[in-house]
Amino acid sequence: MHWVPMHIKGQMGPCGIICADCDLGNGMVAETAKRLKGYLTLYGVEEWARLLPGGDEIDFKALNKALSWLAEYMGCQGCERGGGPPDCPIRLCAREHGYELCSKCPELEGCTKFNWLGEYGVQLRGKLLEARGKSKEELLRGLQGER
Repeated sequence: MHWVPMHIKGQMGPCGIICADCDLGNGMVAETAKRLKGYLTLYGVEEWARLLPGGDEIDFKALNKALSWLAEYMGCQGCERGGGPPDCPIRLCAREHGYELCSKCPELEGCTKFNWLGEYGVQLRGKLLEARGKSKEELLRGLQGER
């Protein structure tokens, strides 16, 4: 089991994503960007990358800027604390209808709001359909037993 930051402990989005399992929420994406930026500097990659195929086409200044941005801003606070994409159709709909979890929604089976997540959205919706009648706390407890 990995370390879970306190700000996301026990959080689950209305879509069924468990924040501790999400690499945006648990800090993995931000930490990876930070480490990659450090490795590129430590090993002086910019100095010798041009000697490799395609290396001269890399804009290391832009890459460094992007990695700095990712390291700073890719730590999600979870839906309960205003994190995640601000325009997430799933969260917006759940809030509008007063659902903590989409499993409470009678229209979940035909819901298209999960489509933007592709196959992952199909999986999430399926798990929520299976979880009908369970509270967020019951789902989290059950999943902790599986780990």
